[in-house]
Amino acid sequence: MAIKVLYIAGAGRSGSTFLSLMLAQHDQVQNIGQIRDLPEAHKDKAPCSCGSSVPDCAYWAPVVATLATRHGTDALQKLRAGMAAFGQAAGADTNWGDAGVRQTLQQDHAEFLTLFGDLYRAASEEAGGRMLIDSSKSVDLCLALSLLPEVELHILNLMRDPRAVAVSWAKVLKRPKVLRGRTRNWAGRQRRLAVLRDLAPERFLALRYEDLTVDPQGWIGKIQTWAGLEQDLSLFTGSNTADISWERSHLFPPANATVLKERKETIVVKPAESWKREEHAALHAMAEELTFPFAETLGYRRGLD
Repeated sequence: MAIKVLYIAGAGRSGSTFLSLMLAQHDQVQNIGQIRDLPEAHKDKAPCSCGSSVPDCAYWAPVVATLATRHGTDALQKLRAGMAAFGQAAGADTNWGDAGVRQTLQQDHAEFLTLFGDLYRAASEEAGGRMLIDSSKSVDLCLALSLLPEVELHILNLMRDPRAVAVSWAKVLKRPKVLRGRTRNWAGRQRRLAVLRDLAPERFLALRYEDLTVDPQGWIGKIQTWAGLEQDLSLFTGSNTADISWERSHLFPPANATVLKERKETIVVKPAESWKREEHAALHAMAEELTFPFAETLGYRRGLD
């Protein structure tokens, strides 16, 4: 049976946690958060959104146990090392559209890809075969998933204005050099995602966060249909309000800390405007320097009107 994965790709600080929670209200969906961070979360006994620690979570504990049975008790350590090595190799040659490049990655990282595929298989089995919503956002790991024949992969490219992303990152990243790197990475990720889009355009959907906040019902319905799910918008209690159940969501840090702490059962989806304040002008200028004019090809314009 195919492992169904809806992978939210793109940059951090773009609303992926909120989006994953809305999508997880469909009864054929399981929200697994940023699965790329599972090894660290398990080692640190990080809290899961279900109320248990990740090692004690009723969902993650059997997933990890299955992985240990198949790959040894150090399976998560192997997974973390494998993700790092694959990411380094994928970043060294980003001509992913070339069949030879993809074949070399498959051959050189066969052990990791088997382990990676088994992780998703165990997660799928524990979820009763539901579609997994993975908000890891890493483009390299999205590529890895695309190399697994057993995975039925849908890539949802969630974008947000790079100036808004820069302002949001500035709240947690205090080193200017690191912040510039993250901002520059916004454009790099979009360029690499365009390669994955061209490999399977029917399973690729681009969504601007700004458009989602204007018409959340329309976009959630569109995503459901595109992903092969029967449309169900019963979560919405108004044009931009939704009731949220956490029953099929098992999220852990570094997923949005505020969302995890508040664990709201009703959310209001609305445009974010505070990032446009004049006090953030220097961040706007930095983001435009590093991401424009490329950002304009994705629908973003200079100026904040």
